[in-house]
Parts: sequence; structure tokens; C-alpha cells
Amino acid sequence: MKLLNPLHFNYLKAIVVSCIIVMLPSISIAQTLSEPNLNNMPISIDADNQQIDIQKNTMTFSGNVVIIQDKISIKANKVVITEIQSKNNQVITAYGKPVFFEQTIEKDGTHYTITGRADRLVYEVKNNNVVMNGNAEIIQRDNRITSDLITYNVEQRKIQAQSNEGHRVKTTIHPNQIREIER
Repeated sequence: MKLLNPLHFNYLKAIVVSCIIVMLPSISIAQTLSEPNLNNMPISIDADNQQIDIQKNTMTFSGNVVIIQDKISIKANKVVITEIQSKNNQVITAYGKPVFFEQTIEKDGTHYTITGRADRLVYEVKNNNVVMNGNAEIIQRDNRITSDLITYNVEQRKIQAQSNEGHRVKTTIHPNQIREIER
């Protein structure tokens, strides 16, 4: 059995990482451009309790919170929305152990689901970023990224993962599923 030269191994790692970045979201940008802008879509919120502080420009929801905006949903124990008067600057912070995130994507008549979970999730409405912090995980079919911190851009379908010192980003890729989605 021939061992890989360390230089070849690093090159192979670079190729795998590049494939992860390019392939995991695996949905064409053309589809993204044809979808309505999420900033213009209404946000629906269900919860056991709600508090509004008009002076602080915040809303707090607690107890079985479910947020839906178009094809995106968030489920949490507690959610705080800031900048409620300014739709484009709203920040939705969800707390739970864990918080769940889901986005359904349609391509060529087939539906795909991207799910995520973390201890805390921040959805920045203006730039469509979902920041998952603490035991973060994002999954598309059997493809998975696990890390301390994952940032996912909903519109661009780009993922960035990083871990704290002493931890690693873990990724599982099933190339056949990626190829199937790209067709």
C-alpha cells in the first residue's frame, strides 16, 4: 500500500474543501435570482407568549415559538426581534437547546430541504444571513457540516463554518447526492 506524500495530501484536502464550498448548497444561482426577495416576504410568528416594547423597538416571543417567512422556518424556545419598525434592519435572535432552522428549495420540480440546528440562531433579515452558534449543524439530505459556528446566506446559499480552539469543523459529503441535485 502506497502512502500519500504529505504535499499531495494537503492538495487533496484543498480540493475536498473547495468541493464542499461549491457543492453543498448545490442549487443554481439562476433559481435564486428568480425567487422573490425575502426582504419583501411577510414574517409569521406563533408562540405561547408575546411582549412588545415600542420604546426599545423590540418584540419577545416565548414558548414553542415558530417563525415562518416564505420557505424558511425557525423553531425555538425564545425569540427576540429587534428593529421592529424597520423591516429591512430586523434581527431575529432565537434561543433554544436546540433552535431548529429549515429552508425548502425547489429545483426543476423537485423539493430539497436544508435544515440546521444550534443553541442560538441569529437571522439578519437585511442580508439574509443565518448565524448558528453553539453545537451548530447544517444538513442537506445526508450531507452535513457540524461546527461551533456556521453562517449560512439564505439567498446566495453559501455556508461558512468555523470552530473554537480545540474543536474542528466536521463535514460529510455524499458525492452522488450532490451530482443528483445538480442535474
